[in-house]
Amino acid sequence: MILKNQISQYLSEYGFDCEPGDFFGQGVVKVSTTISGYAAELMLRIEDRFLSLPEFLLLEPSKYGKLAHVNIERIDDVEVGLVCVNAPDAVSVNFDQPLLLVRDSLKRHISLLESVMSDPDWNDRELLREFYSNWLFLCKSGQKPLLINFSQPILQRVDVYEPIEKAKYGLHSYYVAHPSDSEISKLSEMHFSIKERDRKVAGKAVVIPLDQLIPAPNSNESVEDWYLKTINRLPDERLNQLRDQLGQWRDKHYWIVFTAITVDNNRTWFALKLDNDNKKALPLSSNKIDGWRLTPISVRVFNQENVVQRGGGSTSLADKKVAVVGVGSVGSEVGHKLAAAGVRHLHFIDPDFYQIDNLHRHMLPQAYIDLPKSMGMVYQCHAQFPWSDAHYSCESLLTFVEKYPCDFFDLIVIAIGNPSLERFFKQHLLDNNIDVTTLNCWLEGFGVGGHAVLDISGTDGCLLCAYVDHADGCRGLHSNLNFIEANQDVMKSIAGCGNQFISYGAASSAQTAVMASSLAIRYLEGKQADSCRVSWKGDDDDAQAENIKLTHRYYQFKESLKRLPLLDEDCDVCSR
Repeated sequence: MILKNQISQYLSEYGFDCEPGDFFGQGVVKVSTTISGYAAELMLRIEDRFLSLPEFLLLEPSKYGKLAHVNIERIDDVEVGLVCVNAPDAVSVNFDQPLLLVRDSLKRHISLLESVMSDPDWNDRELLREFYSNWLFLCKSGQKPLLINFSQPILQRVDVYEPIEKAKYGLHSYYVAHPSDSEISKLSEMHFSIKERDRKVAGKAVVIPLDQLIPAPNSNESVEDWYLKTINRLPDERLNQLRDQLGQWRDKHYWIVFTAITVDNNRTWFALKLDNDNKKALPLSSNKIDGWRLTPISVRVFNQENVVQRGGGSTSLADKKVAVVGVGSVGSEVGHKLAAAGVRHLHFIDPDFYQIDNLHRHMLPQAYIDLPKSMGMVYQCHAQFPWSDAHYSCESLLTFVEKYPCDFFDLIVIAIGNPSLERFFKQHLLDNNIDVTTLNCWLEGFGVGGHAVLDISGTDGCLLCAYVDHADGCRGLHSNLNFIEANQDVMKSIAGCGNQFISYGAASSAQTAVMASSLAIRYLEGKQADSCRVSWKGDDDDAQAENIKLTHRYYQFKESLKRLPLLDEDCDVCSR
């Protein structure tokens, strides 16, 4: 542990005016300095070790006005300003050199304070940028946010459902503002937790869009005053709408959900809870505010735009239509990744049923055993991804060809692991002049690798290029991408012929699926315009142990996960 005297002496040697001391029993170092012409005093509380950037508190922060990145709180009735220099985990610190770390942190604090004190315009802009973070400082610790299931920034009134009694986690444990016309899937947990559990309506949420956003009040400022100023700044037309729509409504509880544009066209949502012992109209003026208790509430926006983008997905994929034929270990993972990326309209196609034998290398949990795999994946998508519009068919690839117009889909993913049927399907598309993009993906046993072929209609290369036999230049029966030589017995059996299987683990199927789904997403986003092939190569230990012969390509292959041109000049289709 470094002592306050060591820090004080070290900083003094670098020209800082320092003084060691105590703050309610804790060792501190106070630094007196001048920032943009203002005398300021910063205080560092000594810790046993600094595993994040040391925090200097600004003393008497109110006298400098409202400063961005400075949140005011009281410690035993002493007002201090918490200066937000960086997110705690955003900086990798040199904890082996604590004195250097303290000096670096002090310089960062002073630099930030100089910016907000010397440039009022920048300070005002940052106050708006940091509005929601500052609002959270006003909210009670441990209080769950209000979930709002809408995204339109329009004046509206929405029912607020109270949590289910004794629920401590999950969507059941939140207050939820949920409109009647929500696009959320009827199978989603959100919809189920509201409609199927008969949750009680706790009150009304009133959504008020703001044209002018006043910076969030500090903890020493009146929330009531902030609310009245905000209401007074509303355009007359919007204020009249509020009075007309809610003037006759009486309630004890209101959730006022505000929304506004902050900086760089970013939208923020936040709320105030208004409580009264008697039923009254929503207070919209100072002479109506008496008797109301105002509590700042955080908001979690539960809509497609926020949730999908926050999870790394893209709303641009919401309208894409993708068929996934084959919902085994690879196909189920591909479908899951596409749904997570934001693809709503998935059609899962597979005649097989989910069995106990599938548990250790499939996406589905035990609850879906004996259900059709395609049906199980639809339920899983709706349960995890609230805006999913996934459908299923318990049919084979051959039946799919006969029943569905293939060009209805933006992409057809084929993950059946049957090269004969895959070539048949490609020939069907050619014979019937059907223009649709396909992505065939498969993995090989014993962890040696997996492959994906993206066949974009109208571009150079097709699936059959991956079947040219390089020995004679003719179309073959086995893919030239494969790492395991053809005509070997690669099946294993635990209980006789009726229970044979190819040996591979969940990591191999997941690797193949991630590779394939990444390629699919690139195509759907318009980033991949040419047909291509991708492979990943694993180790050969298990194959060697089973005396499995590997191809020349396996031993020469050094381009794992690289997108390579698909065209083979000997392909009888592409060379026409």
